[in-house]
Amino acid sequence: MLNQNTIDELLDHACPSIQYRLRLEVLNQSRSTQPMLDLQSQILDDKAVEEIIGEQGADGWLAWDFHGYHSMESGIRLLCEKGVDRRNPVLASALKALREDTNRLDRGIGKAGRILDQSGLGGTRMIQATVFAYAGEEDEPFIKEQIELALAGFRAVLAIDSVDDLVETYKGRRVYRQGILWPSIYHLRLLALTHGWRTPDSQWEIARSVQRLVMLSPLPVLNLRYRSQLIAPARFCMDDFNPDMAAMDDARWMMWFHRMELLARLGVLHLVPELEGQVIQLKLHFQAGGGRFTKPLAHDYFRRWGAYTGLMLEADWRNPQRRIYDLTFRSLLILHYYWLLGRGGF
Repeated sequence: MLNQNTIDELLDHACPSIQYRLRLEVLNQSRSTQPMLDLQSQILDDKAVEEIIGEQGADGWLAWDFHGYHSMESGIRLLCEKGVDRRNPVLASALKALREDTNRLDRGIGKAGRILDQSGLGGTRMIQATVFAYAGEEDEPFIKEQIELALAGFRAVLAIDSVDDLVETYKGRRVYRQGILWPSIYHLRLLALTHGWRTPDSQWEIARSVQRLVMLSPLPVLNLRYRSQLIAPARFCMDDFNPDMAAMDDARWMMWFHRMELLARLGVLHLVPELEGQVIQLKLHFQAGGGRFTKPLAHDYFRRWGAYTGLMLEADWRNPQRRIYDLTFRSLLILHYYWLLGRGGF
């Protein structure tokens, strides 16, 4: 169970986004109550949210590019992370544009996105499906299709017994063996944020795959060879599922928080001993901090919102208390989903 004193402190003092999401995700409060509606109004006054909304064009797009730091993808991700209601007209219009104006999906990723899709390594279409999953949508046929491809990517891990099975050399560079499927961060995000695929058998299969990723960690930096071209898949947060937490620098801590929250939502933490050990270490940090995560972390990965980076919901961390609220909230999410899904829920 979560520490009620910690929850109460965040509800009293953290930013509106943390308060709203804590009430929604952990306390299961309805979006339609007056306190939640009041918080929603405050979220829309958040400077970062206002900037994204102010950039929306008449066509619904939030930026020129689809993928990247200043992009449609990162804009929708930020709005969803901040807690903007998915029914908000700005978000609804952006999703409608993303659904209908697919000729813009190459912007910011180019031909590489289509090649990664064709190779089963998570490209443009999987990114598009993941962006819809940020907003809680998963029922459209193309999203279900990408979910099946994400499941296939994780299943492929079970056929790999060592890194040597995964790697070959091309012009002195290590690349994926031809025909290899492998999960990217978008495979993980898409499965973590959707639910229609979940059965006890599929959940266990994904847990076995994650266990294999733990065994293979740390993974080398690998590119896809496409003809004579080398293309980098979206491997952010996916190279080490079993880090030495005592030796992690601040950038690694950001990646750890991001990966562990997704794995917690995926419902596999209690099924993989090494991940459960990381949860125990997180609890020890909490105990040492009196029910808060007080480790003094600071890195651009936390602050800068983009396709991959960004976890800071508070306005800034110049006040260390704001950093503590952000990292405590992320820790509570990990512990909440570990406890909730560890009881067998989907």
